[in-house]
Amino acid sequence: MKNIFDVYEKYKDSGIRTDFISHQQITKTINKLDKNFFEISLIGNSIKGKDIYSIKFGKGKTKILAWSQMHGDEPTATSALFDLFNFFSTDDEFNEIKKEILEELEIHIIPMLNPDGAEVYKRENSFNIDLNRDAVLLQSDESNILWKYSQKLKPDFAFNLHDQNSYYAVGRSNKTAAVSFLAPPLDYSKSINYTREKSMQVIALLNDFLSQFVNGHIARYKDDFEPRAFGDNLMKSGISTILIESGYFPKDENKDFIRKLNFISILYSLQIISRREYQNIFYGKYFDIPENNELFFDLVLRNLTLNFNYRKFIIDIGIKRSKKFNVTSKTFYYESKISAIGDLSIYYGLEEFDLTNHEILFEENFAVDSDANFIIYKNELPIIEIKNGFLIKKE
Repeated sequence: MKNIFDVYEKYKDSGIRTDFISHQQITKTINKLDKNFFEISLIGNSIKGKDIYSIKFGKGKTKILAWSQMHGDEPTATSALFDLFNFFSTDDEFNEIKKEILEELEIHIIPMLNPDGAEVYKRENSFNIDLNRDAVLLQSDESNILWKYSQKLKPDFAFNLHDQNSYYAVGRSNKTAAVSFLAPPLDYSKSINYTREKSMQVIALLNDFLSQFVNGHIARYKDDFEPRAFGDNLMKSGISTILIESGYFPKDENKDFIRKLNFISILYSLQIISRREYQNIFYGKYFDIPENNELFFDLVLRNLTLNFNYRKFIIDIGIKRSKKFNVTSKTFYYESKISAIGDLSIYYGLEEFDLTNHEILFEENFAVDSDANFIIYKNELPIIEIKNGFLIKKE
């Protein structure tokens, strides 16, 4: 499997962006798939009438269901799934691995469950319902499609594919969570039955495997029970469910490396399930994976001197940036805002500056909130300006 990771680029679909994918684009790509190999089914429509597809391949007895982009602004796994289609439809030196998987598994994939949200890059569907909080009431058409499909198929394993933001750390370390896994709980007591145990076993093997590529950057998503979520309810219904969260890896702003990790994670999972290798590992190893914690800011300014009311204070400033999408140009821009002020010694910055001997000078009376206006000076030259809570870095 390491050899496949090394030659991943030949399977990467260059026509699909990692950071944004339109419904028109995936429809066009799906229509190009080999109909003799992939069975493509229209399984329903979104609230606004966009087609939602299922792609089936393999002829084994063990059934797999995977879906992506139930949150419209989480496209990383969607792009990785199309790379996976390319892998299975390519004739090359890995044909034996493909044959082994395809003879043991019947794989069903629903890429882009929420095409309306994806089109405008937002989490919710067209009338602002979070599909992953609609597994019980099933008010949304998209939620109904996924639930009915899963209950009719009754897969042995389900893969719920998401993105998480860049602020999560592995445990309390200064390493970002490149990928986080979860075997969703069945109840508030976080009970473990055989269904959940199998998910834990697969994740434990995934952790061992991925450590060779991103050692120290793998986390376990907090397993608080969410009674409205799909993963929790699918697990309750007897389907071993695995949540994969695509996180952040340093200097991978477009998440192309995380896309590659998704590709190899899903492929490796298919292999160990087809071989039933997960049965040979103790499920308790799942709990050896550190939980993720939200400990990062995009930028931390440390050891600033605050002159206020004739006194001096030493403070840190944590700044987070929000990703904004221009619907017309299909491009992104960022807005940065102060998120925290004070002692941030237990937090980390994706970027940090030690501003010892730098002072904060205020234009107006100081207020400890995100709307504070001030300029940071050293030798009377402004290096960073913050206006109305937004940050401008000076060259």
